[in-house]
Amino acid sequence: MNLRSVALSLVLTCTAATALAADANSFILTRAGKQVGKASYTIDKAKDGSFHGKARFEYRLASAMSLNTTTGADNTGNQITEGQYTFDYKADPAGRFLSGYLQNMATQTILSFQPDKARTTVTIGEAQGGSTQSKSLTMPLPDYLVTPDYDPSAIQVFLTAALAHPHEDSKYALVIPGNGRTLTSFIYVALKPATDANGTLDGKPVTLKHYQLQFYKGMGDLYTDADGTLMQADIPTLSASYTRVKFALATQ
Repeated sequence: MNLRSVALSLVLTCTAATALAADANSFILTRAGKQVGKASYTIDKAKDGSFHGKARFEYRLASAMSLNTTTGADNTGNQITEGQYTFDYKADPAGRFLSGYLQNMATQTILSFQPDKARTTVTIGEAQGGSTQSKSLTMPLPDYLVTPDYDPSAIQVFLTAALAHPHEDSKYALVIPGNGRTLTSFIYVALKPATDANGTLDGKPVTLKHYQLQFYKGMGDLYTDADGTLMQADIPTLSASYTRVKFALATQ
């Protein structure tokens, strides 16, 4: 199937994905304590342990450091960046990315990601308005997951798989999809052992596990309940937090 055919069929797939199931996980996206967007997702787990994620996330940033897609200005002169995305993807039980599509609804651009058999290269297809092109990203490791900015579902799959199938060196590779003038690239992260924390969900106390995620610059924080369900993710590279609706982290 050529890229144009993929694009046409994917429009229907992604449109259906925008109406996620009623029991979808819902998150608030914040920067500097202020809500800038929201996200929701469903993750189905097959009998063989593989994952099928469907996510929708959107944000509106007022900043000179805004990241992608449509831009404008508000009445205070701030640069405004808006993003509206759906992401449909599959990963194996160890959290290795198998295939997926990211749709930018603001620009009607579709990015597809397909690893080769040796998992040394990811082919990135881009389709917009009948125009298609593709690029390749060389990967240094065969084990990687695609994790779009502002998508908590990919963080959930990463953490679930990393805990069930930990790397001996605790080092993991994440592919970050490009947008606008930003190219798709990969980063390394290291997952640190958990410590205990506390919070509330819908006003009721919940015991948490606190994992630290080490980036090249900065340290992120991931909080889950006892079952490994993501409650909050603080991502230093975005200066942003993804917080589950009705969840509050206890103050230290």
